[in-house]
Amino acid sequence: MKEQTQTLNPKEAVKFLLQSFRLERYFYLGITLVSIVLLGYCVYILIQKQDITNILVMLAPTGVITYACSRILKMWTDCLDFYKTTITKKA
Repeated sequence: MKEQTQTLNPKEAVKFLLQSFRLERYFYLGITLVSIVLLGYCVYILIQKQDITNILVMLAPTGVITYACSRILKMWTDCLDFYKTTITKKA
């Protein structure tokens, strides 16, 4: 019997990974957009009222933005690492 070896096309593999992470990516992007809007609102209130306590309110959205962006970048890094691994296995 012939053994069937299935070769992975790197582009198809990355497409598969991106489709697998689609819901998670949209979730993090949505959280990032909401956090940016909230941060803008906090800056607006800070300018209007000139109250120093509003600066503390801005810490939450900036932390969420940082975390969400780091998760999105990690997903891209995982996809690129997989792509590099697939290319080196073919060579």
